[in-house]
Amino acid sequence: MPPGRNAVLEREVPAPAAATAVERCPLCSGSRRTVLHRLRDPSGRITGDFELLKCEDCAAVYVSPRPADAALTALYDEDFYFSTGWSYDALAEWVMDCIQAARRRRVERHLSSGRLLDVGCGDGRFVQHMARHGWEATGLDFSPSAIVYARRSPSGGRFVQGTLEDYACPGASLDLITLWQVLEHIGEPRRLVRRCHSLLRPGGVLVAAVPNIEGLSARIAGERWWGLDVPRHLVHYTPGTLCGSLESAGFRIVRVRHRSIQYDPYGLLHSSLDRVFTRRHFLSDFAKRNAMDGLPPHEYAYNLAALVALAPLLAPACLATTTVGALVRQGGFIEVHARRR
Repeated sequence: MPPGRNAVLEREVPAPAAATAVERCPLCSGSRRTVLHRLRDPSGRITGDFELLKCEDCAAVYVSPRPADAALTALYDEDFYFSTGWSYDALAEWVMDCIQAARRRRVERHLSSGRLLDVGCGDGRFVQHMARHGWEATGLDFSPSAIVYARRSPSGGRFVQGTLEDYACPGASLDLITLWQVLEHIGEPRRLVRRCHSLLRPGGVLVAAVPNIEGLSARIAGERWWGLDVPRHLVHYTPGTLCGSLESAGFRIVRVRHRSIQYDPYGLLHSSLDRVFTRRHFLSDFAKRNAMDGLPPHEYAYNLAALVALAPLLAPACLATTTVGALVRQGGFIEVHARRR
């Protein structure tokens, strides 16, 4: 057994401060549910146990108790959005631009240009890319760190700090709204989706990408699955629950994509390595150069040795597994394109 594992799993911690029990399903308001997992925040910044509950009426999965907004906001600091330790070289910039270009090509199957709002824009790369290709692009994020970082680049686009509920925009005025890995962070998603519907013009397009809790990666990794990300991810989706939520808000589904080269192979690799690491998310922490924070030297040495020994063996297997998952429509991440009716 890796050093330190028992101490991490068996220590008693107090219940989460200022957290509220979720009595009804955020998607259908049903009260019948079963407990899938009991987990803790791997960072230790919010203490206590969290339950992953599955609604018996609509199959949505959600977290209870739900931390207060102030506690959740503290989890979205600069380290969450981007690595602060590594300088981007030309190769990294090229890879990131390829990812944004692929997103743009998928979007432009429906619309060639127009007014775009990227909700949860993070570091702003997608907005900047779209602005360079003729879109009137705006990024919205509630995190001050994200907006400050996004505004550093002269690449274009407009950035606003705040929430969609407070965003000042005339109704039926947008052509495209994108939610890249955002809906899972929203505790009350029905309200947000209805707001998106009201802001889009008739025929406007909504793109929502989320982790797929019934995908092959989630089934293999179980409670170690990277996509769970308790307590930041408050609601978990399947293709059925995501499409049903959009349709109930007045959207027509036009495409469901089951493949994410950006997230799925890395997510399964991350989840697999977490089974041998003494601290969860060591791979992500290592990539951001903060893996030694609060970790004794002997544990850091063990985790680093495990990473060096196992990652080259696991990476090809994870790529092959997630490719198969996508082919059988059980990808670890899903992307739904929908039009306002």
